[in-house]
Amino acid sequence: MSGMANADTSPALRLTFLTVLVLALFVALFSRLWFLQVLAGDRFAELADTNRLRTVFVDAPRGRMLGDDGTELVRNRPSLTISADRQLLLDGAGRPTDETAEKVLDRLGALLQLERDDVVERLTSQHYSPLGHVPVAFDVTQEVVFAVRSQQELFPGVIAEVLPVRTYPHGDLAAHLVGYLNQISQDELADPAFAEYRGGEQVGRTGLENVYESDLRGRPGRRTLQVTARNTVVDVVGETEPQPGNDLVTSLDLDLQRAVETLLEAGIVASRDELHTVSGRNLPSPAGSAIVLDVTDGRVKAMASYPTFDPSEFVGGLSTDYARYLFPNLEAGDEDTHAPMLNRAIQGEYPPGSVFKTVTGAGFMEAGLVGPYTAMPCPGSWELGGITFRNWNPADEGAMGIAEALRRSCDTYFYELAHRQWQREQSQDDVEEILPTISERMGFGRRLGIDLPSELAGHIPSREDKYNTWLERRDLWCAQAEAADPGSYRRAVLEDNCATGGTWRGGDAVNTSIGQGEILTTPLQVAAHYAAIANGGTLHQPLIGQRVVAPDGEVVREIEPEVIGELGLDDAELGEIQRGLREVVMHERGTAYGAFRRGEPFPLGEYPVAGKTGTAELKPKVPYAWFAAYAPADDPRYVVVVNVEEGGGGSQTAAPIARNIFEHLFGIVDAADNEFVTGDAIYD
Repeated sequence: MSGMANADTSPALRLTFLTVLVLALFVALFSRLWFLQVLAGDRFAELADTNRLRTVFVDAPRGRMLGDDGTELVRNRPSLTISADRQLLLDGAGRPTDETAEKVLDRLGALLQLERDDVVERLTSQHYSPLGHVPVAFDVTQEVVFAVRSQQELFPGVIAEVLPVRTYPHGDLAAHLVGYLNQISQDELADPAFAEYRGGEQVGRTGLENVYESDLRGRPGRRTLQVTARNTVVDVVGETEPQPGNDLVTSLDLDLQRAVETLLEAGIVASRDELHTVSGRNLPSPAGSAIVLDVTDGRVKAMASYPTFDPSEFVGGLSTDYARYLFPNLEAGDEDTHAPMLNRAIQGEYPPGSVFKTVTGAGFMEAGLVGPYTAMPCPGSWELGGITFRNWNPADEGAMGIAEALRRSCDTYFYELAHRQWQREQSQDDVEEILPTISERMGFGRRLGIDLPSELAGHIPSREDKYNTWLERRDLWCAQAEAADPGSYRRAVLEDNCATGGTWRGGDAVNTSIGQGEILTTPLQVAAHYAAIANGGTLHQPLIGQRVVAPDGEVVREIEPEVIGELGLDDAELGEIQRGLREVVMHERGTAYGAFRRGEPFPLGEYPVAGKTGTAELKPKVPYAWFAAYAPADDPRYVVVVNVEEGGGGSQTAAPIARNIFEHLFGIVDAADNEFVTGDAIYD
């Protein structure tokens, strides 16, 4: 009976259990659905939107650069660009993420006529962020754009877009001043100073592009795209327009800039046919620079450095050949291109030679060694401690004042005064060392603050400077002396340096007085100094930027040069220096007279010129040629400074180039019609 009862109830129990189980499953499923739709619905909706919406940045056009008359020096142009999503196509090691990515890379390479490795190399460039799209090819054809846009299913992660790129209507004109751009690096993206930047943005690296980066840079826009799971663009669902950067109006006269570059290069190349009369070999003249300043405010009207480079080569990345031109590997046999990216006008440091005599002459007058009209002898040679220091002219030229000493560039006049000042400083503890003080006041041994990066300060030697150098090198000199052959001249020199190399000697003072020895200056410093002589004594900060202008034409700010010093000369002292400089060019016994009289004579009666030649020795090299001048001498408007590396005498190469620049400035002879005519080979 009991067994039958159990048999009768067993199916009922099983049915009850099954019912409970089914209900439990429905409750669990309902709970999960309720959680997904109610509690987590917003979160999953957000994730869904994220998966199908993508934000990309839109590059903003940089501001233009303009000449002083509004002529465009640098502008932007639209470039049809193919970009690809690096994160979608490549993994962290730069390998395709999957088989689909491999096919996309191969198709893209075939379309752009590139190998897959070349596409990968561009995508993995360190200049771009791994996030977002990376430009693979600039300036593609409309056919390439159509192929990508019409077949998005074959090119997921690839877009065709129009990007603004820098263009240079005048080619390489003013390249050292303009500078160049390249993409921001990964290290910079991690730097708080670049917090507003994103991967792939262009950053000014040199020149005005660098200094005025915050003005020229625009603000990127944003574009929200609807995409598929494979990142194929379906639609543009939102867009914020980019904000263009501000324009920079410069003080450059672009016609003059072109003329200065043309005349500098032509003069340098032509001078290589001339002889260095001391060695008897042709002048190497590998490089040089030229500057034109407005004497009234120090603004740069033109600045050239030779050799030069083409900033457009940086658009889209340097080619291998052009990179070798800019950065040759001399050890591998590449030709020496003489540092074309170096702006020699502000980064070249050279002994100034006789163009520095205006500084030492002013210092001797300030120290009371001579007055502006005091006559001093100018013998053909001068002796100190058994060593003969020679004038460039071996003949005795008689007594002369500071003006005549500048006109004739008499070395021995300056030797004697430098030695007297050295003796005074040696014997009296309270006597100020005049040269470093007056040199800095007159613009040397310090940066002048031009609105270009990497300006160098030059070097003015002093007692303290020489002593500190000795402390740094003493152990080396002593060790070298020990290793040198006993009784040799080399050993004697090294032993002397080891023992007393920190002593400021009379010979140091004598050499420095004529711009030789350890002194180094930049062409810009020489130009600013001569502008101060021309304008009555005011040293101005040299500037290129004049104003920043918004895209709508509103002036954002004016850029005004500052007064950074005064020469501190009285009227008589300055007047005699000015007279001496005028006679360098205008007087038949001036060292630059021949350079302005050869060929068709320069009209000095109509446009009087004042200037100074200089020949700086850097043995065993051929001397460096200098000429610094201003005109018209009676109402100065422009300063012109020319420096030619290993160009021989200042009157031989630098002065003729400066003459040609003045001829263009005053409309006498156009640069295109001018010819270089060498001057006298005077090595002053």
